[in-house]
Amino acid sequence: MTISVNSRKKQAKKSFDELLNDLRTSNSEKVRYNAARVLGEMGDASAVEPLIDVLKNDRNGSVRLYAARALGELGEVSATTPLIESLREDRNVDVRVRAARALGRLGGREVVEPLVEALNDENPQVCITATDALIEIGDVATDALIESLDSEKVNVRCDATRALGEIGNPKAVDYIIKMLKDEWVNVRIYAVTSLGKLNDTKAVPSLIEVMRNEKENDLVRAGAAAALGVLRDQRALLPLRELIVKAEELGELEDTALKSFKKIMAANWKPVNEVSGKKVSV
Repeated sequence: MTISVNSRKKQAKKSFDELLNDLRTSNSEKVRYNAARVLGEMGDASAVEPLIDVLKNDRNGSVRLYAARALGELGEVSATTPLIESLREDRNVDVRVRAARALGRLGGREVVEPLVEALNDENPQVCITATDALIEIGDVATDALIESLDSEKVNVRCDATRALGEIGNPKAVDYIIKMLKDEWVNVRIYAVTSLGKLNDTKAVPSLIEVMRNEKENDLVRAGAAAALGVLRDQRALLPLRELIVKAEELGELEDTALKSFKKIMAANWKPVNEVSGKKVSV
């Protein structure tokens, strides 16, 4: 008879004070960043100041990264300024990404400007994370994002256009319509998609114009057709039908137009008794 023995010892959970001590004094970066991670998960606001100190002063990027993450999880507004400083100044890309994410969780007007600035970051992951953070913050970021539509940088215009569509504030509609004329195709793709998400039929004539424009990129035209399907406005039925009938074979553009045509028909269909105003007895 053989008996198998599990020789691995279970690690005892450390107390809050032990974790703080590890965070402040351990020579092991792994011990320090694990301490930061667990302190964030514990949810004790007493850890905020020690974590801020680590975020500012620890030489190891991984430790600062987990400190930023923990501060976002703890949700204390006192961490806002240090996180903004890290977003603007830390040389480690991953720390800037985590700082942006944490600021999105903290929210507030004071974080909007630094996050909008981060759309200009040299690293695309920081830009994407800052955009997502602004989306998480919501309406309060709308005005700053609208201003960013005039940026000379293509990626900033793309990110701002996408964010405004996700936030969904109707005041952005007219500005996004103007982005349909942007010289860069990626911006125009985000513009047609955002106009569908903003769900304002004011955009219908402009979307029809884009869809009909044979000189326009097919992805932009297909995006406009899809947005028209989302808006479900009857004014789009004839232009959609014309595009479908005109095609010798159905490509992606025509297939999208057909789907949108069906959506609009279904949304606007009324039973005969409703149209005539008469009740039908069964």
